[in-house]
Amino acid sequence: MSAFYSDDNSDDDFKMPTKKRTKMSKSPPGRPAVRPAAGTAVKMEDVKKERVTLSTDGQVESPAEQAFIQRKQRIPKIFFGTRTHKQITQVVKEFRRTVYCNTPMGVLASRDHTCIHPQVSRSANKNEGCKTLNDRRLARQDPQQKGGCSYRWQGKEKLKTQGQIRSYGLDKGWDIEDLVSLGRRIRVCPYYGSRDLAEQAQIVFSPYNYLIDPRVRRSMKIPIDKNVIILDEAHNIEDCARESAGGSWSQEDFHLALNDCEKIGNRHPTMEREIDQLAQFCSYMMQWIGKHAPKMKSVGFDREVHVMTGTEFVANLSVDGYGPEPLAELKKIIDYIFSEQLESDYNDKEENEEPQLSAVTQALLEGFLMIVDLMLSGNHVRRDDYRAVVVRTVERKQKKGAGSSFFGKANIASQWTYALNLWCLNSAVVMQEIKESTRSIIVTSGTLSPMASYQSELDIDFKLTLEANHVIPAQRVWIGTISQGPKNSLLNGTFKVTGTFEYQDELGRLLLSVCQTIPHGVLCFLPSYSLLEKLVARWQDTGLWQHLSTLKTIVCESRDSRDFEETLKSFYSAIEDSENALSCNLNGSCELSDESPGKKKSDFPSGAVMLAVCRGKVSEGLDFTDNNARAVVCVGIPFPNFKDTQVELKRQYNDKLSATTPLLNGSEWYEIQAFRALNQALGRCIRHKADWGAILLVDDRFAKTPRYVNQLSKWVRSSIRHFNCFPPMLNSLKEFADNFVAEDAASLIASQQQLILSTQQESQSSTAMVVSSPYFDRSSAAAAVAVSSPQVVNVSEDEGNSLLSENDISVVEPSPVKTNPRSHEMNATPVRPLYSKTVPVAALHPQEMKAAPVRHSLAGKKPFATLLGNSNKLSLSQRKLAAENGSHYFQFTGPTSGNSKFS
Repeated sequence: MSAFYSDDNSDDDFKMPTKKRTKMSKSPPGRPAVRPAAGTAVKMEDVKKERVTLSTDGQVESPAEQAFIQRKQRIPKIFFGTRTHKQITQVVKEFRRTVYCNTPMGVLASRDHTCIHPQVSRSANKNEGCKTLNDRRLARQDPQQKGGCSYRWQGKEKLKTQGQIRSYGLDKGWDIEDLVSLGRRIRVCPYYGSRDLAEQAQIVFSPYNYLIDPRVRRSMKIPIDKNVIILDEAHNIEDCARESAGGSWSQEDFHLALNDCEKIGNRHPTMEREIDQLAQFCSYMMQWIGKHAPKMKSVGFDREVHVMTGTEFVANLSVDGYGPEPLAELKKIIDYIFSEQLESDYNDKEENEEPQLSAVTQALLEGFLMIVDLMLSGNHVRRDDYRAVVVRTVERKQKKGAGSSFFGKANIASQWTYALNLWCLNSAVVMQEIKESTRSIIVTSGTLSPMASYQSELDIDFKLTLEANHVIPAQRVWIGTISQGPKNSLLNGTFKVTGTFEYQDELGRLLLSVCQTIPHGVLCFLPSYSLLEKLVARWQDTGLWQHLSTLKTIVCESRDSRDFEETLKSFYSAIEDSENALSCNLNGSCELSDESPGKKKSDFPSGAVMLAVCRGKVSEGLDFTDNNARAVVCVGIPFPNFKDTQVELKRQYNDKLSATTPLLNGSEWYEIQAFRALNQALGRCIRHKADWGAILLVDDRFAKTPRYVNQLSKWVRSSIRHFNCFPPMLNSLKEFADNFVAEDAASLIASQQQLILSTQQESQSSTAMVVSSPYFDRSSAAAAVAVSSPQVVNVSEDEGNSLLSENDISVVEPSPVKTNPRSHEMNATPVRPLYSKTVPVAALHPQEMKAAPVRHSLAGKKPFATLLGNSNKLSLSQRKLAAENGSHYFQFTGPTSGNSKFS
């Protein structure tokens, strides 16, 4: 675990805060504010109005002292950012366990995770659907919309304050799922409700691109000025910052924006000239992108690119009349137009029927001009941190119906598409603003090293750094590398070798052997989705897939993030089934399967194996604790795509600047990207100090290249062992796994015995009671048999499932506590009393009755357990309360029982 802390503001700085909580009284323009002179009488009303602080002797404090006091009174807000929405749930879970769980909090999330509208929540583009639905003018034109989204407008006052969400029961930490459930219950939009709650919160959780991306910060109105930012899983901040400072816009995007501007420009009464300027710019960008087609070079079968530096890009635009000044003027026009539209939406005047630009046009023009503004910021010093790349790719579309071939197959139509990409190669472009405006920045991750290069990439000098050791003892983790497979084939994870059938078959046999050795959950991480798809297809053809599926349930990580939740549910469900099978095996009480008669549930696949991808959602931030991941198998080394244009440009950029700056050169940066992703995947199986697991690195390059081992995390490289042949590796792994499987089984048996012992102790210390039931004659003193409550409700399996009839005789005999009690929820199954004749009861001495449990000679009838529920869940106070309220199921002994605690 590594952590950085940066604090760029000290308490010695007495500058007046930019924003004040209390508005100071304003003087008329040109007239200075009047302050009372020292020694004059000051009224308290004037003091409050002018926000002036009096000293102990009645004198007015100096302006510097006033600023200091105001700054001390302001509490910074904490923004906690992590990589994904799923990780927010894990962070909030830990937040609930702290003493700060009552702190006013907020969670910011996208519409994809918070929309509850019946139609919009099922649409492919929820952002566009939400904005269209809430367009008041469209709502008035379309009666079916009924004034926009009812969840937003009709119930917006129900979820605006921290007091309101606490009144609904969410007072000790809540996550996205809690907010969405509440929104459905009270019919309020969770997306807009979360934004209102975040304004009043002292700590706000969000994905960290909300804090880093300037476009998202502006859209969500996130105030980072003078506040604290904490970034978890911060090893990805470098990539996220570069992506946030760039963008991609197709020729078709500018064409749609042009049509939108032309459609409403002539009909707009007040801003016709400004909208016409935007239309001309969209038309120019369409032509500018298309005119670079002759200059493109092929970089693949269906891809061509033309690359220019940021300086060349700005020069091209300036020649055509769109230099820095005209672009800045266009940005002002965009800001003015859309601010007017927003104000008009809030006023919602029906007589104001001015046409508006669409939300898609707004996002396109705002985003493009904001990126250009970042490129030109700081007196154009950031221009060469960018590369402008015009890309031409082949887009394939299927034509069905009339265009189908004779055999009914759809014909594929191909066409060239053009796009402009502005790629930022320096993450400091966006981190500079964050560094200068925030009070403190704290970044944490398990894979930040080497720290020097990390700080140089972000251009932030962290004052405090910490590199901690892992909490896991070395003997509880097995770490090894393997160079050859079960049939002695070399395991080299390069792109050329992984495409061969020999490698794919050998890797499948290795994974099969690991799954036979390791119980419960196994995670297998691959370098790319393309290799995952090749392996699945090959293993299904050879039959290895079917063999593997008999050992463990196979789950694959999908490219589509919408399938992520279902993938995790399938994996966790299989792990839970394997744990239940192990438990029933230890008890000797395995039940037969309903699906396959004659087979026990323990005969089915034990656990699950997940095939995932490095840099995917499974590999970073998820908590696969205990049996969810007893082994991690990492195949190859996840280097970025060497032929990717953006990767190639980044390497060239680092090579150029490494001589004069602390940046790593291109090759070193390339390796760091691979091993940060690898180290993140390796950490999935060891989650706490009592956990145990195995890590297997499948690649012969680890044994051949010591430099690669040195790139691994410190806790990994300190315990690593190299195996050249497969049998010694498998024997060592099996010995390790068997030892801890036996330890877990012993712990499980010990916990069950402890539960039985606690049941016995409760039985001996519990108070004698008398069963009062319609089965006994209440008027007969002989029917009052003193019994110990736990002995009555713990009915063994051989006693059947029966009800007492009028012919049943209660037989009292000494019997130990049953070791296999059947649990029943209290009053879970109501029983209708059977009114019958008096049941004769054998007369016993009172002392014998108190000490001896009661057994009933029953066959195929319902036991008393149904009447009394699970005694292990009834405390002494609950039993007393039941007796005091006249429960007809049991009553305490009367005054005649001298030893009773309740007499």
